Parts: sequence; structure tokens; C-alpha cells
Amino acid sequence: MTAQGILLLGGAGFVGRALTARLKALNKEYYILGRGVRGGLAKPSEEHHIASLDNTQVLKVLLPRCRVVVHLASDTTPGVSALQPAFEAMSNLLPSLRFLEILQGYSHISLVYVSTGGAIYGDSHAEKISEDTHSAPLSYYGAGKAAFEKFIHAYTKQTGNGAIILRPSNFYGPGQPYRPGFGIIPTIFHHLSARKTMEVWGDGETVRDYLYLEDFLDCCIRVIDQFNVNDRAAIYNVGSGEGRSLNTLFSMIESISGNRVERKYRPTRAVDVNRVVLDSSRIQNDYSWKPKTDLYSGLSKAWTWYQTCITAK
Repeated sequence: MTAQGILLLGGAGFVGRALTARLKALNKEYYILGRGVRGGLAKPSEEHHIASLDNTQVLKVLLPRCRVVVHLASDTTPGVSALQPAFEAMSNLLPSLRFLEILQGYSHISLVYVSTGGAIYGDSHAEKISEDTHSAPLSYYGAGKAAFEKFIHAYTKQTGNGAIILRPSNFYGPGQPYRPGFGIIPTIFHHLSARKTMEVWGDGETVRDYLYLEDFLDCCIRVIDQFNVNDRAAIYNVGSGEGRSLNTLFSMIESISGNRVERKYRPTRAVDVNRVVLDSSRIQNDYSWKPKTDLYSGLSKAWTWYQTCITAK
């Protein structure tokens, strides 16, 4: 019998929990491997395994059951690993390489790596960035993602195994909790709800592409279901295609909430790029995927969810 399982690496995070729920709703066979449980993820079970990415014993049980691995695992952000290249390598790159080494022995498995579209290209003055744009990350976080992408490319050449690299823009949506250093939108929600002044790095005119999580999940399911076995480290941007400045984001959230976000502007950080808006036409053509949710509607849904969580505490 052909293996049909889907293994999620890093299923305890915001994206992983949401993708797990989507797979469950679709009656997909899935397994989760991660180093910890947070955010209400179920306790260890037949599907949920708490272990490192290179735990050979656990992987020998799970991998024969699977046809696709979705690599979501990441413990850092550009700010978290700033000035700490060894920390970035030890936390993310090395465990991923050890996993890739193990995966070499499973030719029937396709790999979907969720990289980054926001930190891998560096500064670009282009209206929209395509996958052909040279990667020039400004942060060690972005450099780590770029390095693993290169290893995946070599992996496909050496093994002939299939792999796809997704470069998403900035995720947001219901279910995204506030964690210091992770996610600008829940960070704004937190400061707004707590009536705290928020520190802003730079003048607020940096432009980003924001992607509603449910739209990204639609993309993931399409890739999982329609994976082209001939893909060898194919790279796809996944974004909304619309750029908004941080100051515009503040204004939209203030309009939705009815309250002002107090903020204090600080000097720009070296790890922050000025503008990133992704051209996602390649994945639209190859997988017939397009985002459905406009930013204002998505922010409204995310704010409603966040307020519900605050009220419930």
C-alpha cells in the first residue's frame, strides 16, 4: 500500500497548528514532529511526537508512512538572531541538515520547505520581487534560510528526490498569539490592548507584503495534493502582491479598533529591509492559487479573534 501520510516538522507554531487543523478537517493522514508543545497543541500521541528533527528513532517510524514532508520548523526571526550567526546555525540550520541527511534514504517522499520571502531577498527597489531576484539577506535568519535552500537544491541533484521551496510573505490572521519578537500584527494588537507605547524601528515607511494565513493554507494544500514529482527545488513566492507601509498598517488597525496605537520611533535596525512585495505569478500559473483575503478584512478578523482571547483571560 502506497504511503499517504503528511509529516509536519514544527507543527506547534502558528502556521503548523492551523495547517494541522486544515489537514484534520480534510481527513488527511498526518503526523507532527516538533521540539515542544505550545499554544494548545494536543499532548503527545500517535500523531504528535515531541522530538528533535534529527531523532532517527522517531523518524524511522514516521517516514515510511509518509509521501510528503512539510518543513515549517524555525525558532528565530531576523531580530532574535541578530548578531548571533552561530545561534541561527545551531537552532535552525544544523537540525534541518541532519534531517535532510536522514531523508536521503526515502526516495518516495517529496519535501515542501517553507522558507521566507520577507528576509531572503534583502533590499530591493523593485515594485514586486520575482523568484529570479538574487537573494541577498541582511539578517542571519535570512542567511540561514538561503543556505538551507541551497542544500535542498544539492539534495535534489544528488538523490533525484522531489522538493519545493515556498517563500511566503508576512503571515497574519486569527490564531496568531503575541510573542515578543514574532509578528508585527499581533505585536500591534498587544500594545493597543495593553495601552502600551510601541517602539518602531525606523520611520514607519518600510513596506511589507502581508498574507492572510487561510490563503497560505489553501496554497499548501494545493501543493501537497498536486505536487509535481519532477520538481527539483522549484522556488515559489507566496504573497498578496500588495505592499503596505507600517504607518498604513497602524492606520488600518486604528480604524478597525477605534483606538490609537501609541508609538515611539527609533533608529532603523541593520536587519530590516526597506521594501518587500512578492510577485506570486509563478505559483498562480503552476498551481492555480491566488490569495482571496484583502488586508482590511483579514485584519478585522484577526482583531476580533485577538479581542476574544483577551476577554477570555
